[in-house]
Amino acid sequence: MTANHLKVLSAGSTLYGLRPAAAEFARATGIAVDVATDHGHNIHKAVLDGSADADVVLVPADWADEIVSAGRAATDSLIDIGTVRIGAAVRDGAPRPDVASMAALHQALVAADAVLLTRAPTGDHLLKVIDRLGLSAAVGAKLERFDTATLLNKHLAEAASPATLGFGPATEILVWRGKGVAHVGAIPGEIQIIMPYKAAMLTRTGASSEARRLLAYLTTPDARAHFRASGVE
Repeated sequence: MTANHLKVLSAGSTLYGLRPAAAEFARATGIAVDVATDHGHNIHKAVLDGSADADVVLVPADWADEIVSAGRAATDSLIDIGTVRIGAAVRDGAPRPDVASMAALHQALVAADAVLLTRAPTGDHLLKVIDRLGLSAAVGAKLERFDTATLLNKHLAEAASPATLGFGPATEILVWRGKGVAHVGAIPGEIQIIMPYKAAMLTRTGASSEARRLLAYLTTPDARAHFRASGVE
């Protein structure tokens, strides 16, 4: 973008903290910030092939490092945003099963009417966990998968039974607070995926000064509070 107008492209897990933080930054500085989102792997690919229409990106840390190594982002612009854990969710108002231990998770999966996973890497990981628990056959008969966490949560809120159990990034679940989905809690530590995220300024930007100001703001306590409220740790 141009001076006083930035475009930021964010993976879904950091989107819900970024939006209010970017709005606060824009009010304080007069620099307009357009926030868009896509799957992290799509952002990663678009940045590497030079087609990403953005000044700043927020993606998983490994991909941010690759973008820098490829010369598509400025090394000295990299900042840590935080980490996101996998959580479990149920329809709002439904009983909330215990998923905090492996034994409790096993019981919750057996008791569920349906089990919802995404087609993202986290969903693939949980399929392996289900197999590890010896539940591939039992859960496979009631398993539903969705292309995105948004579609999963929409189904959970609007069409699922009270005994349906869904899984996804905590940030994607918490954005549905008050919209029909309740966060049950994080899955056990021994099977948890803790995904770190970073932000970086793309070298293609025409507004490097403004982009660096935004990145500096995203490290402040005020901005961090927005990310924490969205589920980013």
